[in-house]
Amino acid sequence: MEKAINKVTPIKKQPEEWEIQWQRCKPLIEKAIEYQDSYTIDDVEAKIENGIALLWPGKETAIVTEFVVFPNKKVLHILCIAGKYEEVEEIYKSIESHAREIGIDKITGIGRKGWFRKVKHLGFEQEYMISKEL
Repeated sequence: MEKAINKVTPIKKQPEEWEIQWQRCKPLIEKAIEYQDSYTIDDVEAKIENGIALLWPGKETAIVTEFVVFPNKKVLHILCIAGKYEEVEEIYKSIESHAREIGIDKITGIGRKGWFRKVKHLGFEQEYMISKEL
């Protein structure tokens, strides 16, 4: 098994295109990250710029995924989703296909309770996470 690292460098399109897509999607992502306190919009942008995360832009939707590599598992974590749900499903098909192509073992995401009902038919299983603020 590979040594655990937290960076996977995918093949990127021209930086100019990435920057254009980011500027278009940034307002959507800003709305989505208001519901959490782990990242700022600058953190998300830096993750994408450094190849730790990918931006999946749609017409009215944006999804950001990040790579997390554990000693025995490669995970594609859905960091945030914003926009129209119908388009989310279409983009998700591309995300899952890409994940399979690059050897990802598992896709994860954290969200409000209602998300599980929306994605259960896509094969997601509900897991439980516990947390405690310190």
